[in-house]
Amino acid sequence: MKILIVKLGAIGDVLRTTSLLPGLQAKYAPVEIDWLTSRSGQEILLHNRAIRKVFTWEEKEPLGSYNLVIGLEDDIEACRLVSDLRSSQKVGAYYEGGQITYTPSTWFDMSIISRFGLDQANKIKKQNTKTYQQHMAELLGIKVSPYLFQLTPEEIEYGRDVVRGMGYGAKEKIVGINTGAGKRWQQKSWGVEQTIELVKRVKNELGFASLILGGKDERERNKTISRETGMPEAGAHSLRQFASIINRCRVVVSSDSLAMHFALALKKRVVVFFGPTSAAEIELYGLGSKVVPDLDCLVCYKKSCDLHHNCMNSLSAEKMFAALKKELA
Repeated sequence: MKILIVKLGAIGDVLRTTSLLPGLQAKYAPVEIDWLTSRSGQEILLHNRAIRKVFTWEEKEPLGSYNLVIGLEDDIEACRLVSDLRSSQKVGAYYEGGQITYTPSTWFDMSIISRFGLDQANKIKKQNTKTYQQHMAELLGIKVSPYLFQLTPEEIEYGRDVVRGMGYGAKEKIVGINTGAGKRWQQKSWGVEQTIELVKRVKNELGFASLILGGKDERERNKTISRETGMPEAGAHSLRQFASIINRCRVVVSSDSLAMHFALALKKRVVVFFGPTSAAEIELYGLGSKVVPDLDCLVCYKKSCDLHHNCMNSLSAEKMFAALKKELA
């Protein structure tokens, strides 16, 4: 059995899609699974023993024929490629009759390519109670499984070295703090002042060290948090190096972002906060807590908000601290 997964991005979505691999292996054994992704997605999929070969969209080779192609992109070019491939069966999103279509699935009913139109898709998304993994399990007829991701011994040592360079010993209990969300999803970021208050309480009341996490887009805000709390800022690293630093944390506080996905893939305890995106879609595997403000306008998927008392502003440090204290226990 030969299977091709077409999942290009975003990076966190590529990582959580690795949770499909164990179920596909169990259902179709013996099976060979290939994956078409982006260059950055390729880095995430390195060393994954469940994947025979990773192709990149930018440098894709002739893909040959497959028994099953799983299309998980709603981009028109990706859907056309899925339709053009030689395969016995296609599942997911593809191109047919001059338009994008998809295998009947509530997951795609909630997407931008929904057969019901975008307004109804947004309503379905707001009412949804199933995780991405549950939707994919129903679409593919497989069981829900954890992420499939593993760091190499060298990568694990890299994370230890970076954290050791900040003055933390191997036995230090560290809380990873990732409250930014990059430029694309600024509305998912928690406030700098609220983050500072949380980090101070973690230090003063619980005696735990914090490590301020984020990418290059969060450097300035993270420097401010670090300066005001005395806790180190982890700096910018490659994707897998970032994962190796998260691997040194006992609990990770994060927005619905790549840091959260890495933490779940590495089986860390998590406290994840939500506002514009769906908390229901995220599978925590019993590894943590979801913190959600008490507002009616959640799951709006807006990139910005004009409300002064918006979802992120309404999340108090007290509420986050209570969830974190529970996970540390």
